[in-house]
Amino acid sequence: MKVRLKFTKIGHMKFLGHLDLQRLFQRCIRRADLPIEYSKGFNPHQHLYFALPLPLGATSEGEYLDMNLTSGVEPQEIKNSLNAFLPEGITVQDVYILSNDSLVGMAAVDAAEYRISIDKETVPSNFMDAVNNFFNQKEILAEKRGKKGIKEISIKEMIYKYTLDENDKQWMIYLVLAAGSKANLKPETVIEQLYKNNGWEYKDYRIHIHRINIFSRINNEFLPLSD
Repeated sequence: MKVRLKFTKIGHMKFLGHLDLQRLFQRCIRRADLPIEYSKGFNPHQHLYFALPLPLGATSEGEYLDMNLTSGVEPQEIKNSLNAFLPEGITVQDVYILSNDSLVGMAAVDAAEYRISIDKETVPSNFMDAVNNFFNQKEILAEKRGKKGIKEISIKEMIYKYTLDENDKQWMIYLVLAAGSKANLKPETVIEQLYKNNGWEYKDYRIHIHRINIFSRINNEFLPLSD
């Protein structure tokens, strides 16, 4: 039985790294006594598949975890049993039963939506025009750090959508970016390049990244993994 969990990662849990998040769910699954499927071999491990690692320090209302169970369990029972052991800030919102041929983990991911919040007092008065000019360029280049060092890549085609909003204290940039195993663009890469293009000093602690949802592309339409 394949199931997909949708969960939050907010509050102090934003400082929990991805490997620690994996260990947390492994412990909670054992404590909840769910019939999780294990791999075969000398060092068996639980069959868990996270959709997309979240940047450290970011929050999310739309994280996903797929897992294989050896017997049927009602979705509400899975949700309640895990939430009894998960810490504040990580809450299973929904549980979905998947078909046996469903893609799981990063293989199911094609895009992700983010909200980047920036305090107005940290950016110049021409921020709105600068943001629009940046995203409307014919080409956007950014530096990518890899095992072989730093190289320049084109990211324009991996930015599917952007919108800009504001309130009294903050600017909010909403981004839909390529994500998953085929192509993956991190929101911090985009924002860092925005700052660099405009000659602004980039300090990551001045911005807040929040993931809204993760999507699969089906018939050329982006649908949440919960659909």
